[in-house]
Amino acid sequence: MSGRILVVDDTASNRVILKAKLSAAYFTVMMAESGAEALRMVAEEEPDLVLLDVMMPDLDGFEVCRRLKAAEASQHIPVIMVTAQNLEEERIKGLEVGADDFLTKNYNDVTLFARVRNLVRMKTMFDELRIRSATTEDLGLSSFLLDAEEFSEASSLVLFVAEPLELASQWMGEVGGQLAARAICCSDPAEALGLVERGIPDAVVVNHALPDGQDGRRLVSALRACPPARHAAIIFVAPESDNEMAAQALDLGANDYVLTPFPPVEMVTRLRSQLKRKLLSDRLRASVRDGLKLAVIDPLTGLFNRRYATRHLDTMLERARDQGGTIAALMLDIDRFKQINDRYGHEAGDDVLKEFSRRLKENVRGVDLVARLGGEEFLVVLPDVDAELAGGVAERIRGAVEMPGFTVRGGEVTLDVTVSIGASMARGGAIPAHELIRRADAALYHAKNSGRNRVFFSAAA
Repeated sequence: MSGRILVVDDTASNRVILKAKLSAAYFTVMMAESGAEALRMVAEEEPDLVLLDVMMPDLDGFEVCRRLKAAEASQHIPVIMVTAQNLEEERIKGLEVGADDFLTKNYNDVTLFARVRNLVRMKTMFDELRIRSATTEDLGLSSFLLDAEEFSEASSLVLFVAEPLELASQWMGEVGGQLAARAICCSDPAEALGLVERGIPDAVVVNHALPDGQDGRRLVSALRACPPARHAAIIFVAPESDNEMAAQALDLGANDYVLTPFPPVEMVTRLRSQLKRKLLSDRLRASVRDGLKLAVIDPLTGLFNRRYATRHLDTMLERARDQGGTIAALMLDIDRFKQINDRYGHEAGDDVLKEFSRRLKENVRGVDLVARLGGEEFLVVLPDVDAELAGGVAERIRGAVEMPGFTVRGGEVTLDVTVSIGASMARGGAIPAHELIRRADAALYHAKNSGRNRVFFSAAA
């Protein structure tokens, strides 16, 4: 995973060591030696994450973090505070001023990289939601504004899962006295998944130990795979000093973790931060969904239409230029679609288009742009992928369309449907949107002329 990280520390050796470690993991690293310089660089460079030392001569880390989280332009940038002392009061103070995590300087690399990967991944997803919401505003379709005062945790639901049940109940009681959110608890993973299916909690706290020796990390993975819980916040409770287990939980989809024993105020602070972030994400998704329904959603397939796709692709390419990222465009055309309409009627053709769109969405990521450009022609845009990964996605889509057959006309007929795909790449947003699409379209033409039901790549830019 790539990302742009700002390291802030007044000690040069600390900055150099962190830069070497992060650069070796393919992150782009910037450095600042003071709080004032950090604030300036965040405003100018817009990093994906800030690693912030607590003790600095001008502005300490707490004040820098407070200012970053108070500013609209930087409040969504994750901050990991780093300190030489593992003091509970410092950790709580850091979380209260908005830090996303708090590490001591004797941390191991497993913990550091797991935290960085997790927070950069969340930042990327959140940025994509913000871009999409901004696109709808540019089109005059909706507006989004969530003031900090609008956040109300009282409307949230938190599920505690631990073995024994008394432990989950104890956590619920300790946290419930300080957090206004509603809470429920259970000990059985199957029961937890059932509750998720019915109630869709906003946050789930999962203990590492569950009944019959079951591993809490498996429940974290299952929750992330469960559609109703896909956007829920998950906090994993790991054994004391087991940073490797906690890091694995983050990679499996947990948003945050705490180590036992933890003070209730730490869990409350982490939950409050995660609930607020989820509310922001939910509002952004609602803004995009409601605004786009007005003019930029294809009514048959539910995908974005050409109007939205071209505008949003411009924004994605601009971001790639700023961050040195890559963009892949896939042009897709259903093979011999006219014959389906001619032989089975337009109702059958509509059934094929809807099922094709469903399979398409199932085989791409949430950050990818999927649009119907018109007729049987579709566009998929993949940010931050290389040619190998883009080709793998295209082949996965092609295979998902080819098998099984498409059932149309209320189950009367099953059709064999295939798709041809043309792909093009742009590194660093080097070419404009119309040229990227033109190259993908030329590659699609080649795939059609080469026998259909295949993927063809154009030259990279």
